Amino acid sequence: MRERFVAACFALALLSLPAAGADFTLKGKTVTIYIAGGAGGGVDAYARTFAPYLARYLPGEPTIISANMPGGGGAQAVQYLYNIAPRDGTAIGTTNAGPVSEPQLGGMKANYDIGKFRWVGSLAKGNTVCAAWHTTSFKTIEDVRAREMIIASTGATSAPARTAWLMNTVIGTKMKPVSGYTGGTALLAIERGEVDGTCTTLNSLLSTRPQWIRDGQLRLLFFVAMKQDKGYEQVPLALNEIKSADDRLALEFYLLPYEFNNPLILPPDVSDDILNAYRQAFERAVADREYLIEAEKRGQPVGAESGRRVSEYVERMLTMPQSIIDRTKSAIDPVKGERR
Repeated sequence: MRERFVAACFALALLSLPAAGADFTLKGKTVTIYIAGGAGGGVDAYARTFAPYLARYLPGEPTIISANMPGGGGAQAVQYLYNIAPRDGTAIGTTNAGPVSEPQLGGMKANYDIGKFRWVGSLAKGNTVCAAWHTTSFKTIEDVRAREMIIASTGATSAPARTAWLMNTVIGTKMKPVSGYTGGTALLAIERGEVDGTCTTLNSLLSTRPQWIRDGQLRLLFFVAMKQDKGYEQVPLALNEIKSADDRLALEFYLLPYEFNNPLILPPDVSDDILNAYRQAFERAVADREYLIEAEKRGQPVGAESGRRVSEYVERMLTMPQSIIDRTKSAIDPVKGERR
C-alpha cells in the first residue's frame, strides 16, 4: 500500500515537471556520485541502493559509479562538487545534514553556497536518535544528563558532534563527541566498546545495522527530531524537554536540513536541461516499484521530496532570522561545548 501511494504521488508530480532538453544525453558516459560519508555509513548505503535506478531513467542510461569523500564530516565532497566537479551532468553528490547547514552554522566561511546548488530531490526524512550500546550504563535520557557519555562522530562540525553540543545546551545532557570516525567505523567503535554510542539518523541505523534495533543491542535514548518515527513513540522527544521558547526555535532551525535528508545535488551552473533531466529521472526512480521493494528489504525507509520542495526548504534556511541562527551557532560551537 505504501509503495503504491509513493508511486502515485510522484507520478502526479512528474506531470508538472518541464520536459528535459531533447539533445541532452549521457549515453556512453559515466556519472560519478560523490558521497559525503564513508563506506558502510547511512549516506553511502542509500546512495548505492538508489544509483542503479537513477541510471535507469537518465537519458542514455549511463553507468553510475560511487566515490566516497567523508572528510570534514562530509564537507569535502560538497566543496568538491561546488568548486571542481564538471558541470556537464556527469557529477552529482549526496550528503547528510551537516554540510547543508555548515555555511550558516560553521565556525569559518564555507567554500560553497547552498543557495547556488541545483537540487534534484531527497530520499528520506532524517530523524536523529541518540543511542547507547546495550552493555553501557546509559538506559534513559536522565542517565545522559547525570554523567558523561562518549559518542562517535566523523568530525568536530559533523552532525553527531553538533547534535551532542546542542543537546548539552538545550536539555542539559553531558555528551562528549570523539571525532575521527567515518560512518562505518563509528558503528564498529560502538560495537567494540570504544565509545558509548552516537547520535545519528534512525534511517542510517535501519539501513546499516537493522539487527541492532531489532535485537535491542542499541538502546534508543531520545529523538532529536520534530516528531518520533512511527513505531517508536515510546522513545522520548528532546523537543518536549526544552523549556525556553528561543531554544526551541534554535532546535527547529537546526532540524530543518533533516527534512530533506540524503539529497541529490548537482553543481552550480548546471543547465536547466540537465537539471530537468535529473529531476525527471529522480522522480521516476523513487516511484519505481523495484526500488521501493529493494529499499524496504535493505531497511531504508523512503520519504522522498521533489527537487522543487527541497529548494523551498533551502530557501527557508537562508531566510531564517539572524538571531535564531546565532543562538543555534553558539549552542553547537565545539570550543564552547568542550568548556561546558
